Parts: sequence; C-alpha cells; structure tokens
Amino acid sequence: MLLAGLGGCASERRSLLGRTYDNVVARDNAYFLAREKMRATELALAKARVNDYNRVLPLFPVVDEATATRLTADMEDIIKKASLPVQHRPGSDWTDDSYLLIGQARYYKREFEDAAKTFKYVNSTSKDPNARHEALIWLMRTFLALQEPGNAAAVSDILDKETGTEPNARALFLTRAEYYLQTGEPARAIENLEKAIPYIEPKNEQSRTRYILAQLYQAQGDDKKAYAELNQILKKNPPYELDFFSKLMLGQVSDLNLNDRTRLNKYFAKLLKDPKNKEYRDKIYYEMARVDYRQQRYPEALALLQKSVRTPEASKAQKAYTYLLDGRIYYENLQKYRLAAAYYDSTVQNMPREVPAYEAIAERAGILKDFAQQLIIVENQDSLQALARLAPDELTTRLTTYAQAELDERQRQAEALAARQEVERQRSQQQTATGLAPGRDLQPDVSAEDFLAGNTGAKWYFDNPTALSTARNDFIRKWGDRPLQDNWRTVTQASNSPVTPQGGNVPVSIAGNDNTVVNGTDKPAAVDPAVQLQSLVSQYRQKIPLTPEQLTASNAQTEEALYALGGIYNQQLREPERSIETYETLLRRYPTGTHTPETLYILYLIHKDRNEAGKAEQYAARLRQDFPATSYARLVADPEYLRRTSVANAKVAVLVDSAFVFYKKQDFKKATAVLAQARQQYPETDLNDQVAYLNALLTIRTQPPLTARATVEKFYKDYPQSPLASKAEVLLDTYRKYDQGQITGVLASTDKPVVSVFKPGEVDPRMPVYYRAPPKPAATPPPALTPPNGAATAKTPTNSPALEKATPAITTPAPTDSAAAKSVLPPPPPPLSPEEEAKAARRAAAQARARGQKVPTPAKPAKEPVAAVVPEPLPPTEPVPQPNSPPTPAPPVAPAPVPVSLYKADQAVSHFIVLVLAKDAPILADLPAQLQAYNGRFYKSSSLLVRQQALNATQELVIVEAMPDARIAQSYALKLRGPQSPLSKLRGAGYQALVVGIDNLPVLLQQGNLDEYQRFYDQNYR
Repeated sequence: MLLAGLGGCASERRSLLGRTYDNVVARDNAYFLAREKMRATELALAKARVNDYNRVLPLFPVVDEATATRLTADMEDIIKKASLPVQHRPGSDWTDDSYLLIGQARYYKREFEDAAKTFKYVNSTSKDPNARHEALIWLMRTFLALQEPGNAAAVSDILDKETGTEPNARALFLTRAEYYLQTGEPARAIENLEKAIPYIEPKNEQSRTRYILAQLYQAQGDDKKAYAELNQILKKNPPYELDFFSKLMLGQVSDLNLNDRTRLNKYFAKLLKDPKNKEYRDKIYYEMARVDYRQQRYPEALALLQKSVRTPEASKAQKAYTYLLDGRIYYENLQKYRLAAAYYDSTVQNMPREVPAYEAIAERAGILKDFAQQLIIVENQDSLQALARLAPDELTTRLTTYAQAELDERQRQAEALAARQEVERQRSQQQTATGLAPGRDLQPDVSAEDFLAGNTGAKWYFDNPTALSTARNDFIRKWGDRPLQDNWRTVTQASNSPVTPQGGNVPVSIAGNDNTVVNGTDKPAAVDPAVQLQSLVSQYRQKIPLTPEQLTASNAQTEEALYALGGIYNQQLREPERSIETYETLLRRYPTGTHTPETLYILYLIHKDRNEAGKAEQYAARLRQDFPATSYARLVADPEYLRRTSVANAKVAVLVDSAFVFYKKQDFKKATAVLAQARQQYPETDLNDQVAYLNALLTIRTQPPLTARATVEKFYKDYPQSPLASKAEVLLDTYRKYDQGQITGVLASTDKPVVSVFKPGEVDPRMPVYYRAPPKPAATPPPALTPPNGAATAKTPTNSPALEKATPAITTPAPTDSAAAKSVLPPPPPPLSPEEEAKAARRAAAQARARGQKVPTPAKPAKEPVAAVVPEPLPPTEPVPQPNSPPTPAPPVAPAPVPVSLYKADQAVSHFIVLVLAKDAPILADLPAQLQAYNGRFYKSSSLLVRQQALNATQELVIVEAMPDARIAQSYALKLRGPQSPLSKLRGAGYQALVVGIDNLPVLLQQGNLDEYQRFYDQNYR
C-alpha cells in the first residue's frame, strides 16, 4: 500500500491517486496564497474608491497609472505564486485557474496586451467551461480598458453563443453594462444591471449597484423607478456616505408639488443641521439649487449655488459642478453671456480631466470666452456711438457724471482697504502685547471640536510650521531681525541698512519697498480732485468716435464682431434661431458691408436646412439681384460650383508649379506659354494672384524696366490682400530706391548679360537671355509673320529701323577690363526664304485644322512694316545714329483692338433658360406658375426652379434653372415652342428665349445689355 501511494504521488504518473495528489498540492499551496492575496487586493481597491456622486459611478475599480504602480509588488508576488502550479503541477486541474490569476495580475499592472494573450490562451486550451467563460469575461474587460469596443463586442457575441454558468453571471452582466455605458447605450446598460443585481451577494456592493441603476433611471427620465431603487437602498442600512447621497437623490426624483416642496425644504434643513454632514454642506446646497432649477426658480438657485461655493469645507470637485450649473443658468436661461463665460472658465479650472464631459465643457468654455469678447465689442461700440450722438454740452455732463462715479468707487475701495489693514494692525498689536492668540472666549462661533483641534495635533500653533513662519515674518516686519536676549524691547538695534525702517536687519521681501529708508514712508502728495476728474473725462472723450474716420472704424469693429457672433451661434453653439437673429441684425445695420454676400448665403443655407423654402428663396433672390458676380450667387444657382472650382484650382496649381519650374531653369519661353495656357483655360480661380505674380516675375526677367515696373504695380493694385502682395511691395520699393538714386547702374538691359545676375546655382549663367514681349495666347498668327528673335512685329523683307525705334534699348555702362571684350550683341537672325514662309504657313494651317479653328489667311507682304502689337510707351530717347543707314520711316499705325467679350463660351457648365419679356406683358403675371406646373409634369426628375427677375427698366426675365449643359438647355428651349408649353399661344412672338451659362448670367444681370449678349449668343450657340 505504501509503495502504491508513493508511486501515485509522482506527477508524471496519470493514475487517479497521482492526479488527486497534484490537484491538492496545486490548489492548497501557491495557488491558494495567490488567490487570497488577489481577493484582498480587490477588496482594498473597492474600499479605496473615491466616488464622484455628481456623475454615474464606475462599476469596477478604476486602475490608473498611480494605482498600477502601487500594486506592482503585490501583483508580481501573485504572478510568482500562481506560476508554481503551472511549472511543477502542469497536469493538475488548477493550471487554467492559475493562468487566470496571472492574467488578472497583468490586468491590474496595466499590461493589457499580455493579459489579453493569457486570457486567450485559457479560452483555447482549458477544458473547464467555467474557466473559459471567466477568461472571456476578463478578455472583454481588457478590451474595454484598451478602448477597443469592437473587440469587446465580438467577445460578447461569443459568450452569447455558449451556455453560461451561474458563478460567472454577475461578472458577465456587469461587464456588458460597462460596455454599453462606454458606447453610449444607457437603456441596454440598465437591462444588464437589472439582471446582475440578483447575483450580487455582498449587501453594500448590491446597494452601490442599485444606486448606479437609479442614476441611469434618472438620466432616462424614469424618476419612479429611480425612486424605487433608492428606497431599496435605504431599507438595507447602507454605508453612511451612500445613505446620505441616496437621501439627497430622493429629492431630485420626487414629484415637486407644493406639499413635496415643503417636505423637501424641511428635509434639507435637517441634513444641514446634522453635524455629521458638515463636510457635505456644499453638496446639500448644490442639490437644493438643483431642485429650484427644476422649478425654474433661477434667482433662488443662483443664491444657493453661491452658498455652496462659499462653504468652508467645499471640495474642488464639487465646486466644478456648482460652477457648471451657474454657467448653464446664465447662458441657457438668463442669456448673460459674460457671466456664463466666467463660470464655464471656473468649471474647467476645477474639474478633473478624467471626467468624461471635461473635453466638451472645455470646448464650450473657449467658445463662450470668444463669444463674450465679441459681445463686449458690440456693446462698447454701441455705447460709444450713442454718446457721440449727444450734444456737446450733454456729452460733457454725461462724461463728468461717469468720471465722478468712478472716482467715488475708487475712494470707497481705498477706504475699505485701509479699514481692513487697520483691523489687521490692531489685531497684530493685541497679539504681540499679550503674547497669546485669540482664544475661544473671544470666538463664540468656534465649535468645541475646532477649538480642540486648533490646540492639539497638527493644527496646534507650535506644531504648525506655516503658522510659525508667518508669525516670525510679522515680528521681523514690526521689530526687525533682533537676537533672542533679555529686555529685547528696550534694546536699541542700530542698523545702517537702507532697506529697513528705524534700523533692523529686515529683508525687502518682508519690509516692503515702500517702507524703507531708500523709498521712504511718506505718502505721495494728494492730487487735486478737480484735475483728476478732468483727466478722467479727457480719457473718456478720446475713446468716443466723434470724427467720421473714428465712426467708420467703430462701425467696422461692430460689423466684424456681429459677423463673428453669428458664426459662433451657427457653427459652434449650434443655435440656428439666435444665429438668424444675429445675421439679420448685421444685414439691417450694414446692408452693404463687406460680409453681406456671405451673410445672405449663410442665411439661405440655414433656412434651407430648416426646410423653409420661402425664406431661403428670399435670400437667394437678394443674392442674385444685388451680388450677381459673387461666388455665393453662383453657389445658390449651382451647388456643384464649389466642386468644379476646386477641380479648376487643382489643375491651375499643377500648371503654376510647372511654370515655376521652367522659371527656375530660366526657360522663360516655356514658363510664359504655360501661364498663358492657365489664364486661357481657367480665367477665374482662387490662384489668379499666383498666376499674376509669376507673370510679373517673368516680365521682370524678359521686359524693359518700365514695362516690368508697370506689371508689378498692376499686380499690387489688383491683389492687395494676396499673401504675395508683400513681395510685390519689396520689388516696388526697389524701383523707388532706383528712382531716388540709391541704386546705381541700370535695372535691366536688352544686351546679353556677360555674368549671371542670379544667385549661384539658381540658373545656368551660360544660357543667353533675350528680353522680349511674351506671345499672345489668344491669337495664333502664322509662323511666317513671327521673326525668330521673338519680337512681336510683322515680317519685313529687310531689317527695318522702325523696329529699333519701337523698342529702344536702355544703354548700360561700358564694361571694364576683359568684360568689355566679351560684351557682344547676338547677330540678327537671317530672314526667311519664300519656301520657308510657305512651309510655315502650311504647318500653321494644319495645326489650326487639328484644333478645330479657322485656317488663318496668310498676310500679303506690306510695302511698309505694320506692327502686330503696339509696345508700351517709353520715355523718348535719342536713337544711336548708325552709319550709312536709310532714313527712318514714320511709325506704323496699329489696327483697332478687337473688343473682348465679358462672357465665357463654356457649354459644359450648367445653363439656364432665360425668357425675356416686356414688363407690361399680360402673360408675365401667370407665366412662372405655369412654367413650374409644366416642369412638374414633363421634367419632374430634373427638379427645375422658376424665378422672375428684372433685367432693366423695360424688360423682365423669367429664369428656368438649372440644366446640366448647353445641349440639354437648347433642347428644353426648343420644346417650349411645342403645343404642351404655356408659351405655345404666343407662337414665338412677344418674348425671346436665350440659353445662358451659369457664369454668364451674373454678367448679364449686372450689365443689363441684352444686345451684347445676343451677339455673343449668336456666335457661340447657333
């Protein structure tokens, strides 16, 4: 028998006796110690919880970094003990339980990844369903700690598919409730808490869970169920703190009729009188204020909130919620925004950052701070303008009254400060004379407990280092730094220190700068009250906008502040009603302000989102009528305008980048061509300033100084708000310095530079530079008419002196030394032969046909040169006489420029159908409604809109919008002549139908000239 027992004790043997031995050894040794230590740790965590009853209590103990550090030693010991059965008894039934303890210890150490691996291992290897379910529940808690709700939901779904065990039911339901609280589903959290409560055996823990359930019921508005849960808590004699807050919460979920109000007042009064509730008085006042807040008794609620804050024992966390309720009342109910901003700021300063609502409250505090600043600007400027409208005598009287009131307030504050200082001085003298602190006999308001605490323990005077340090500083300030000796009061302490009054080694930090020999102790000379009053009145008067310039600046500040207030209401506070009110005030006060188009568009969007089509159309019509050329009017007509503009901006950005690369490589010809392509294909984009500035840089590098300067000045005038305007100003400043003689030499030359004027490495200094006019992208002349050197003049058989006279060269100083020998002008290009001219003409014709353009007609050789482009006028200079040169002919006369149309021929954009009728046409009154019915019957899917708008004094427009492109719009216009159309009776007489692009309609409305658009329409749409 003994041999059999010894044989069964071996862990390698899988006999019944050996397995039993392994189980007993594994369970009752290291595992038992580890499990008991884990239970003790969890119990200590539960007792150490600091509960914030102003928000929903956490279901599990919160393990932060500090807590994990404090628990590290105990958790390491648990892991060490739980590892012994795994190492030495791997075949026992307690191996998976040991792994569970190891995973829990890693969880409390905040090693969540390792804990998750451990729980997954137990779930995949254990044969015990209870251990596997417990591992899955802990894995779900780990994912919640890692802020991975998706993985936690997946684990919960796995648990749903398995048969649960009763020992794990409590942990499962609580973990699921925690999951639903984190995901913002309180209803499902309530459902799981109701299931978990029957499985919670500890009485106090069950009461705490019921309190959480009551909080959730109250948040859902189910006060009756919350009241029932609180009654269940009070019946089981919970801990005092939980009992106290349960009673407080009863007042919040009770029916507030007259009888209940009286009962609650007595109840709260009883709580305030109870000495055990002394540390909770701030919370009692807060709950009383919440009751008044529910009854909309806001002044009474604010008074109670002030009592809560001023309670000596008020905690910082409770102050945060008190300030928050103050801020809500002032903002939501009383509309006192400056006070609301101040209370929200105090809330952020006192509220712990781990509170879930902290981020939202901090954001609201920042918004209200900005809001209050803008509101102060509006109020101040309105007040100053009201004063400016007063008569001079009345204004002086009003300012004098204000100044006198301020001086009186200053005097009152100074007297109050002096009275407090005198009281402090007398108290200090009394304490110094008697050597005793005021006792309880002189302080009847001090309770026996406080008096005892102040004379014993840490609060006792001679055990309190802070009190001793304060007393020593007071002594030194009055008597100086005297040594401890007999008769110290009668001993004269001489000192030559300039920082001590009447001697004594007193540091300045104690004696003060105004109480030393250096600064003296004499008070400053009194100021004449009349002079002080007059000075204050002058200061007031300087802030009043009395001149037109000051009034304009004041209006600008008010306009900007009102616009900012509307944006805060609309975008940040999400209050459309107040946003509409603010924006309408802005439009009423500044109908032609800088923000008027944008304000109209914002109001259009707000009413559109609120499904108020009539009001939205009013603002849209005003945009189209008053600001037709703005992007906001185009956005109203075509919601896709912004998307198309973004696409155009992206394409222009690519072209500008390409042009700048060519510019850096000094390939000015290609850079100019790319910029011309960008201007031609995308004339209106958000990058027009970049295109214009790069064109100015190219002009500087390729044109004479006067032309380049004019280009830079035009850019600075056209784009004053561009970020590149500062760079243009630097260039203009260079030209100004040159005019003043501060820069010697010349700014540019038509000669080829010998030495590069650019920075080393920027361009190739060996590349020849020619200064010439850029080619015109709009017109494509035959190559035969363009000289190879790029001058924009007509082709002549011989070199004409007129060309030299048309573009006179600006002379440069003669180079010195070896540079003079290298300064050689490039030879003129040879003229083209007739064969080359014919070949170039054929090539140009083929390119024109490939592009779908008209074939250019080759120009006949003229007897006299004709300039294709008239150069900009330059100051007259004396031409350099050439030997044996023929007489200079008269300058050619430039042809009349072709007028440039303001309209764009882009048939791919959205188009409108515009019907032009006389203002007195009989059909005009009913035509918009008839067209709307016609569109609803035959074009319902297109969602076409019909509106009426004046063109000029005699003509009215009926506009049908919007068609995807010109082809569909022309088809619609053609069908308007059919028998189903409301215009069929007119038989094409009495009205005019036009197809107008979305970009051309604002121009047409602004110009009001129908004949000009008719010519454009005939050329491009027929």
